Amino acid sequence: MKKIVLLFLIISFLSIKAQDNQPKEEYYLQKGDKLSIEVMDHPEFTKQVRILPDGTIEYPILGNLRVVDMTSRELGEIIKENLQPYVPIPIVTVYVTEIYGQNINVIGYVNRPGTFQIYESLDIPDVLAIAGGIKNIRKVKYVKIIRKNGDVINIKLSNLWNSSNLDQNSQNRLKLNTGDTLIVPPPVEFNWSIVSAFASLVTVAISIYTVFSK
Repeated sequence: MKKIVLLFLIISFLSIKAQDNQPKEEYYLQKGDKLSIEVMDHPEFTKQVRILPDGTIEYPILGNLRVVDMTSRELGEIIKENLQPYVPIPIVTVYVTEIYGQNINVIGYVNRPGTFQIYESLDIPDVLAIAGGIKNIRKVKYVKIIRKNGDVINIKLSNLWNSSNLDQNSQNRLKLNTGDTLIVPPPVEFNWSIVSAFASLVTVAISIYTVFSK
């Protein structure tokens, strides 16, 4: 029995090591991405840049450098190598601070409308949360999704709050993906000033009619 347990532990350990040794997926820089290039103790070489439509960035010393399809690690190594004549021991770190096109839009009756970066599909409640929530949720009955391809979906909020009304396919269909827009229509406010003005006109008209009908 002890031999079996020991054999099982050895197999488990080897399996974990094999998984650790597998190459991990890396993100390759694309046009429009925003980068933060940091060189420790050298602010003159620390820059925030965006990859231009031609796939390049402008950087001190290097000038115009094509970076599209590189990883951030590869770019850091290139910058490090080229800075060595100017910086004794350059420590370079490159971060991707914004992935171009990975955004959704939230407009309308929310506390913080705008464009937000996402890394995966989001449910409508999660999207409303990052937009600061609906200003007065009691006054809103429905929201609207405009897909990247132009399709429009109207959703009753009551269905969202009670997830039992939606099957899994419906819930997936109502997720927001990159390029989508969520619209929260503002409530229709009843304009009492117009009603009051109209009532005054009616009163005047009745008064004039009464005078001339005598």
